[in-house]
Amino acid sequence: MPRQPSPGERPAADRRVRPRRRSGPDGRLGGRLGGRLGGRLGGWPRGPGRAAWSRPAFAVAVICACSFTASLVLQATLYRDGSGDADEAAYVLQARMLLDGHLTLDAATMEPFFRPWLTGEHDGRLFTKYLPGWPALLAASQAVFATMTVAPALVAAGWVAGTYRLARELLDDAASAVLAAALLAGSPLVVVHTALPLAYACGAATLTLASAALLRGARTGARRSLLGGGAGVGFALLLRPFDAVLVLAAVVVFALARLRREPRAIPARVGWAVLGAAPFVAVLLVFCRSVTGSALRMPLSASDPLDRFGFGPRRILPSEPTFVFTRHLALRALEQTCTAAPGWLFGGVVVLALAAVGAVGARRRAQRLLLVATVAAVAGGYLFWWGSAFAMPGLRDGLGPHYHLAAVTPILILAADGARRLWSAAAALPRAAALRPVAAGVVAVTMVLLTASALPGKVDGQRWVNGRNAFLAALLPDTYPAPAVVVVTPQVPSRYTQVPYQTLRNRPDLRGGVLYAADLGPATATLPDRVPGRALYRLRPDEIADPAASASFYGSFTALRQVSGERITVHLTARLPAGVPPGAFAYVRLGAVTRTFPATPPAGHHIEATIVVTAGKPAGVGEIGAGAATLPGELVVGLVQPTAAGPARWEERIPLARRPATGALTLLTPGLGWRTVPGRAAAGWLPAPVRPTLAVAVGLG
Repeated sequence: MPRQPSPGERPAADRRVRPRRRSGPDGRLGGRLGGRLGGRLGGWPRGPGRAAWSRPAFAVAVICACSFTASLVLQATLYRDGSGDADEAAYVLQARMLLDGHLTLDAATMEPFFRPWLTGEHDGRLFTKYLPGWPALLAASQAVFATMTVAPALVAAGWVAGTYRLARELLDDAASAVLAAALLAGSPLVVVHTALPLAYACGAATLTLASAALLRGARTGARRSLLGGGAGVGFALLLRPFDAVLVLAAVVVFALARLRREPRAIPARVGWAVLGAAPFVAVLLVFCRSVTGSALRMPLSASDPLDRFGFGPRRILPSEPTFVFTRHLALRALEQTCTAAPGWLFGGVVVLALAAVGAVGARRRAQRLLLVATVAAVAGGYLFWWGSAFAMPGLRDGLGPHYHLAAVTPILILAADGARRLWSAAAALPRAAALRPVAAGVVAVTMVLLTASALPGKVDGQRWVNGRNAFLAALLPDTYPAPAVVVVTPQVPSRYTQVPYQTLRNRPDLRGGVLYAADLGPATATLPDRVPGRALYRLRPDEIADPAASASFYGSFTALRQVSGERITVHLTARLPAGVPPGAFAYVRLGAVTRTFPATPPAGHHIEATIVVTAGKPAGVGEIGAGAATLPGELVVGLVQPTAAGPARWEERIPLARRPATGALTLLTPGLGWRTVPGRAAAGWLPAPVRPTLAVAVGLG
């Protein structure tokens, strides 16, 4: 007779195939049916017969470590200076403000030359448009690790772990959960955003972890999960409140629907979750009260009421142009977002097809509906956000569909489940043992190739940004002889230096050895009085050395000098080539007054003249009075030279202002050079130096 097993001993066959019994998401033990499903679907038991390296937790830990490392490597290489998005400077500034113990900045100190990008003003104080959650993490990273790069890397690892936990909670299948985590870690959109100091990835990762904890807590009643999930909800409100509403509304409805048969458990479980969220909600209310004057007024809308959801005139700041956001633009942005999305997900269109398969599964239909509803809520919610239209140029090779990052996790969980369903269904095919691995390998290789084919454009775009940053850095000196202020003059004027050049950032206290000031045109003449004791320079990256030369290089860095007094002498010298046609002349202009100096024989190739700009009334034709001029203004010294192809023109435009206390004039020299080139009349005035053709010397008269 066969030997009967002793008490407590299981048959060998049972030890091999019997899966670990665990609670299903509906609160019931996965009994015989659960065991059979686990065996068919490839659940990973943790019995003593399994090698440690094959356990799901270990696999996820490896993926987390890879994501963490990839983030650090990318931050040190391809994204060493960020993506080029000026918003990164705002997050870093706010993190540095928190490290200094400040929530706001003094507007009088910052205005008008040093005001940071994306700041609003209330009661004489400047505040950033963003909530403090992500800046606080960046600040903590800097305080603990002496670098902010660790925070995005931790987000990368946490997002992977959260995806595994959410997939395991919803689908109750370890293999699908590990696959979902791997798909997330390999998606370019996730890889890019977890290597940047932007809050989008942190918001999506936090919502993923919070959803997993809340669902588990609602199912099991585990207080730790409910507290953790509530804390995640609260922290998400400190990151991106709109995303939190879009994602967690469906999660809360789902959890409460699952508890409808246990109504007595609802108050306690909701209470523990609310308790976890309460401290963060309190921080949110106190922060808003401190910076905007109202606990219920967010910084985003407080900085500009036109920066809100919906259609109509929209604007990011009062200083910026108004943008009309229409329904047509919204639909176009959604269409382009959907078109660009496959290039940002691992596997491209294949992973979306797998997600469609996962969405129509009959098993755990409510859980699948939750994932589909989350994707629909994110896509539908951002249909009404005007920033989605602004994001269109970068959807393919820039930052991608970054507003929709919260939809990535549910899509990839559905895709992982779809892959598992197809794998299980293929077992019924003839010669499945041989065909299934081959088919899976072909699909995997196809997904890798699709992902790789979408990368070159993204990498090239970032290399262009890096090249631009390197060019900018090469124009600046390595050291300065004294504390300095660099006036930044872009081709398109901006009062925020971070908009055209996001790497040019100041410390919140403006105590750095080098400060970067916005070029505000003629008003820049008053800058030296705001920063006494500092040397002044101008950085003009778009200046063309010689617009008449086809391969002329760009960029200039020039020392500036302030000249102040009641009478300012301007001496000009113009040198014209021999044989120039008659009619050349130089001029000095201030407001509506112009003094002209024609080229006359015998020195027709040479013009030399002196004019005095006086704070009072002019004493004769050799003077120009600033009393009737609108100041600040430009003192323009120019030259016109006739040619067969049309007139060539040179102008040096010098910012000129009046000191309020004394009435004395003050200007910065040299001014900005501009040229028009015969044959390029359509290009208009081009930023270019005017010397040696036109030399301007300024001094006290």
